[in-house]
Amino acid sequence: MKLTLGRVLADAWTILRREGDLVLRVAAPFLFLPNFAVQLLVAPPPALPQSTGDRAAMQAWAQAIYSWMQANAGWYLLVNLVGIYGMAALTILLIHPARPDVRTALITAARRFGRFFLAYLLMAIPISLGFWLFVLPGLYMQARLIATIPALVVEAPIGAARAVGRSWRVTRGEWWGVLGAVVLIFLAQYLIRVPLSPADSFLRSAGHENPIVLALADAVMAAAEAAYQIAILGVGIAIYRRLASNGM
Repeated sequence: MKLTLGRVLADAWTILRREGDLVLRVAAPFLFLPNFAVQLLVAPPPALPQSTGDRAAMQAWAQAIYSWMQANAGWYLLVNLVGIYGMAALTILLIHPARPDVRTALITAARRFGRFFLAYLLMAIPISLGFWLFVLPGLYMQARLIATIPALVVEAPIGAARAVGRSWRVTRGEWWGVLGAVVLIFLAQYLIRVPLSPADSFLRSAGHENPIVLALADAVMAAAEAAYQIAILGVGIAIYRRLASNGM
């Protein structure tokens, strides 16, 4: 059966809707709240100078970026680590054959965190490189590696590198529908964040401070990011279940 965009999205929606309570119980503290906190409490990075040809302005900007990273990189790293842990626990809840409860899933994710972290790192390198070259190659790599974490859970004690290879094999020849779903989810998140990112900077500028509206804008951006991660996970689980069950 050919994987179409509609079938991929329908399968993912069925999984997430059926387990909606579990998804919210894990996503809220591990995906939404850390992102919301860092959006709200950490100042955004310095904006590029209006004239990128001004060497002095670019040097000052580079120094400002370096100082910003020194002050804030640790917070973003912490948010990413918490997010990886939350995604690992959520994957265990949604696809592990034993159907564990939340407590067991959290314990299992903690015990196997090293493998999950390595798997995310192995995925992040080609995906980030693809986004750096052009957006579409990054989305393609994400589509091909989308079943990595489900494979890591179901086929334990498989290692991170083998899980990445497993995802690549599973999606071979069936990646068009997966890529379409990834692109659609990415665009939905992007269209939400595009107007809110400059609004965040505006609401922090002198004379325009509005902490209530700022908190609302940051909450929406954090919710969009969490929804994006959950949707990608749902697609990954749906793809793994359908294709792995077909012997791929």
